[in-house]
Amino acid sequence: MRKSNEGRFVRVILLGYTLFASGAAFGTDSLTLSKVHVVGTNRLSADDVVRGLDLKLGEATTQQKILHACERFRQLKLFETSRCRYSLDGRSLSLTILVEDKWRGAPVVFDNFVWVTKQQLLARLKHELPLFMPELPIHSALANDITRVLQQAVAERGITSRVEYDDRFWTERGMNVFFVNGISTPVTSLQVDGENAPPPEEVVKWSEFYTKENFSAARLTWIIDWVIRDLYAPRGYVRAVAREPVIQPLDDKNGVYPVRVILPISSGAMFTFDSVKFEGLAKGRAASLLAKWNLKPGAPYDPAYVKKFASDEILSASWAQRSKTESDVIRPCAKIDEASKKVTLTISVEVPRRTYTYHATKGDYECGGAVQTLTLRQAH
Repeated sequence: MRKSNEGRFVRVILLGYTLFASGAAFGTDSLTLSKVHVVGTNRLSADDVVRGLDLKLGEATTQQKILHACERFRQLKLFETSRCRYSLDGRSLSLTILVEDKWRGAPVVFDNFVWVTKQQLLARLKHELPLFMPELPIHSALANDITRVLQQAVAERGITSRVEYDDRFWTERGMNVFFVNGISTPVTSLQVDGENAPPPEEVVKWSEFYTKENFSAARLTWIIDWVIRDLYAPRGYVRAVAREPVIQPLDDKNGVYPVRVILPISSGAMFTFDSVKFEGLAKGRAASLLAKWNLKPGAPYDPAYVKKFASDEILSASWAQRSKTESDVIRPCAKIDEASKKVTLTISVEVPRRTYTYHATKGDYECGGAVQTLTLRQAH
């Protein structure tokens, strides 16, 4: 009977590293690691975890070593949460790491490594740090290891300056930025490439502030969304997408590396304005707002005009103020018709402490900056 118990399948669950087992080997008893699974993300493979935690499939291990590996993975803070689960079949151990990867983390940015491409640095980091991902949580414990690898890359070029992780300015803006202390990479030129790109002179005028302030390439990465907001959205290109920026070194003099940043942007199709209606207001007030509306049918749809109109003509109106602490809430929803490339706008005005309900037919809508696709009639 005892021999039968030792050979049976036994499941062990690690929840907060509290163990529940029956008839299993513990502590330093020799086990064989047969399998490793990662559940909850596709950004790390089982092979990444095996190499990153110094585990070896098919070789002897112990429960204590597995516990240490799981604790190390948790302390790296690569995901919102992580927990381990393993199963034993005799002396064979199968390990599963379950993670929550809802927010994916913040991008890893190499601020002033202009003599090497981002792809080369990413490949090197992945090779030397198997648990590395191009997007990591802010203040991940992997930052120290990344700094060490980047320091080696800098030293290979004969640069003695120290590599640092910016744990204040950029982390507050949702970016993991690594930079070489004392190396300047001012952006002296900004270029936008792609179909329907704005005229070069317009780009130059728009970028004057950034090219005269000694801003680094990392900061221009930060403002890519503003390029789309200011130079594409007002022309009706509401689906514009920016691809990876190209950084071109222009010179090298006394530790200063001026660069040109090229932004490849795919404009997508141009969408035109079709109509607008106001809901949640008295009939006469809605009519007066409609009379002030200057975005004409057939004109490029401009989200900035919608936002300014809501601010100037509704929120700033005396009738919209309810108290010192509460005011009307505006919810503009744009129905985006992919077939006709037209945008139909509904602006709902909600009085404080009042719930306003509207029904939407199926289609693509953008409400408050969030795009959603409705397949049935829904109430909001």
